[in-house]
Amino acid sequence: MNIRTKLFIGYLIFTATLVILGVWSAWHLREMGGVSRNIIANNYDSTVAAQDMRDSLERQSSAALFALLGQQERALAQLTEYRRRFDASFQRAANNITEPGEADIIEAIRRDRDEYYRNVDAFFTAVRALRGSALPVPDHLREGSRDASEHFLRLEPLVNRLREDCDNLLQINQLAMVAKSEAAAGVAQQWFLTTLGIAALLVVVGLAFAVLLAKRIVSPLRELTETAARIAAGDLDAKARVDSHDEVGILAAGFNTMAERIRQLRRSDLGKLVVAQQTTEAAIDSLYDPVIITDAAGAVTKLNPAAEELFGTEAANVGKPVGEIARDSRIPVAVSEALSSQRPVAGEGAASVLPLDVAGAERAFRLRTTPMRDEDGRLLGAVTLLEDITHLREIDRLKSEFIATASHELRTPLTSVQMSVHLLLEGAAGTLALKQQELLQACKEDCERLERLMRDLLDLSRIEAGKSAPQLAPVRVSDLVSASTEGLRPQVEAKGLSFVSDVPAQLPFVFADRGQIERVITNLVSNAVRHTDRGGEIRLSAVQRQGHVAISVKDTGHGIPPEYLAHIFEKFVRVPDAPSGDAGLGLAISKRIVEAHGGK
Repeated sequence: MNIRTKLFIGYLIFTATLVILGVWSAWHLREMGGVSRNIIANNYDSTVAAQDMRDSLERQSSAALFALLGQQERALAQLTEYRRRFDASFQRAANNITEPGEADIIEAIRRDRDEYYRNVDAFFTAVRALRGSALPVPDHLREGSRDASEHFLRLEPLVNRLREDCDNLLQINQLAMVAKSEAAAGVAQQWFLTTLGIAALLVVVGLAFAVLLAKRIVSPLRELTETAARIAAGDLDAKARVDSHDEVGILAAGFNTMAERIRQLRRSDLGKLVVAQQTTEAAIDSLYDPVIITDAAGAVTKLNPAAEELFGTEAANVGKPVGEIARDSRIPVAVSEALSSQRPVAGEGAASVLPLDVAGAERAFRLRTTPMRDEDGRLLGAVTLLEDITHLREIDRLKSEFIATASHELRTPLTSVQMSVHLLLEGAAGTLALKQQELLQACKEDCERLERLMRDLLDLSRIEAGKSAPQLAPVRVSDLVSASTEGLRPQVEAKGLSFVSDVPAQLPFVFADRGQIERVITNLVSNAVRHTDRGGEIRLSAVQRQGHVAISVKDTGHGIPPEYLAHIFEKFVRVPDAPSGDAGLGLAISKRIVEAHGGK
């Protein structure tokens, strides 16, 4: 019997138990519904009829009072209507006698009703005679005219007696409904306990079968798993002993065949491993870029020929800590960080570029370090690649020189244009028309924007060329923040913004170029001012983290779209709907200043 058949039988038994329990429960629910319908059919109509007769009786009493007060037309109409309703309700009750004693109550109501009707008719005759009504009197009201007050007083005990009869009819049916409901509840409780017992029995039977079926299926799998673990631990002679003929038995037979093949291949694996190792070493040796391989302790295990040109022969350096052979302190730091965090370390920007001398010429390398792990995730060591980016640096240098030269050459004619526009606006060439002033003013603003762009391009080219290295000196963080934001307060107040500075005075001194870092902070805060709507908030904060100070600017503006986050610090990047007047160089300059300080 295969596993599919076993599972099918198990599910079939489980489904059968559910069907049996469902049919049993449905049958009892139908029985309970029949009991409820009987209660409603037998007693509900009589209960409603008793209440309707009582209400109609009260309305007839009100009609008698209206007649006594002189409202004969209203009284006669109300009396006729509610006498008809009373008779209809009485007839329903008389046709639905279901309880012992209910027939006597119906007979009492009939008797008291007839007597009440006779006295009401006599009362109305007396009232008409007393009031001298000109209305025609029906034939059944012409007999016996007595004093109206005497007849009215005689009606009250009849009303009370008839009301009591109706209450008795209502009570006997309500008590019957309560008794039947309690009896039905008892039956329901008994059925519930019976159903619960059957369900418990079915659950026990189902669980017993499930445990038996699971054992027959899982036991061979456990044997197979244990055998696989023994083989993984190195015991290649282990075999799975499974006697079943289902899919697990077939799998076990195939597993044993595979284990036998592994034992055969094991004899030839050593030679293949040697070939694989030689292939790997040849691939590393053929790389143009220097490669350093270290173990988990940071000791050198291999250098490729390109690395030997930088650090000496492999034979002389194997086993040494990487810090002893490295010609730049950033190499052992990157190796240590990759080994401790077990994550790749790849620096970006100028701070990650290593200038090293190769055969008398300086070359630039980008440092990348990646940890190595085995199949079980255990740390084996790290691979450090020094990517030669000398040609990229040369292209960058030429580009920066071109930008610097072009910007410098444009400053002189731009200054001349600005001066001419200024003189024209001052009236040096005579009075200008309003349209001429507007055109010159627009020209002036464009010149100023172009001047800012050229100034930013010159600054960026100097920073990228290394001609604007930071002059580091100890400076207090709170002083940096105060000096950077003081000039922006008029803009903040003009837009109605709330500016919060959360910079603790006890923060340590930092080594920084004060002018450059103030420019970075000013740029970040001014961006926040431009992108925050009136009434918003800008918060500047600084905290100490792991030997560094982190300065952040947060605002309640629209934020940066997610697709721009990875490019926001690139040159000439502007997010959609950004305020005009910004060339997109401020954040690029800020990033390079921070990287030149060794930050990020």
